[in-house]
Amino acid sequence: MYRFQREQRSFEIGNATFGGQPGGKSVMVGSVFHPRHSLLTDPRSGEVDGDALQQKIEAAERSAAALEQPHALMACIEHAGAAHALLGQLADRSEAAIFIDSPSMGPKLAAMAAAEEMGISSRMVYNGLHIESPDEEWQALEEHGADTAVLLAFDPGEMSVKGRIYMLDNGGRITRRGLIDKAEAHGVKRPLIDMAATSYQQNAGASLRALTVAKAKWGLPCGLALRNTVETWPPFADMDEGERKTFLHVDSSTVALSMAAGADWFMYGPIESAERMLHTAAFTAGVMSQAVDDIR
Repeated sequence: MYRFQREQRSFEIGNATFGGQPGGKSVMVGSVFHPRHSLLTDPRSGEVDGDALQQKIEAAERSAAALEQPHALMACIEHAGAAHALLGQLADRSEAAIFIDSPSMGPKLAAMAAAEEMGISSRMVYNGLHIESPDEEWQALEEHGADTAVLLAFDPGEMSVKGRIYMLDNGGRITRRGLIDKAEAHGVKRPLIDMAATSYQQNAGASLRALTVAKAKWGLPCGLALRNTVETWPPFADMDEGERKTFLHVDSSTVALSMAAGADWFMYGPIESAERMLHTAAFTAGVMSQAVDDIR
């Protein structure tokens, strides 16, 4: 185990702390409202099965409390017209940080506007910004006063550790300005660095070492969604139902790998996986805490 010489910054978002030295707690982020999620009854209007949503949030937060493992939510919003309703469903049921995610810009900006209206902007995490995000997106965030955002360290032409770090530092081969400086210039005071875990075939492992390098260089909270890599691992290419249990074991291992690399937060996938993933995180945190006890 190790300790970073650079002071590690931490941010209080919702009811969790993001950031710190290895041996601390990593925030586990569970997603709701993703495409075809059973909780969504109408993705365009934001109508949900409220009872089922309540049960799933309560189950995840009950495990988080029992394990003393911080937890956050990710709202996947496909349609701008559903943003206010979906955000309200979560804000009424949890005090957790809420990551705003969508395949397009419109629903995310609609959610940030809704958060302003509801007075919960301090709990919002805009997910996310990358080096090719359009100027209008940066400007809109600044106008909304959104100071917390995920910065994606991704260079499609350079999947190495250097490619990820250069993207944050100086823009790599794409631009003359690094993503961290650009975010700061647009009012992002609490950046969360996403080390862009790619498919297994695209050098996903480099994201783990890049995470360690980034924390050593900037001291900012870093995380990733390494579990996305599992589905592209060749042995699971033609997975049948009988192999599902094996898949879940490998899926859980991504939490431990990420935390060992220093991850401060981890996107673990659907909230239905909370108990399994939170137990993995809590066990890993406990063992790592013991490992660094004499170097704190």
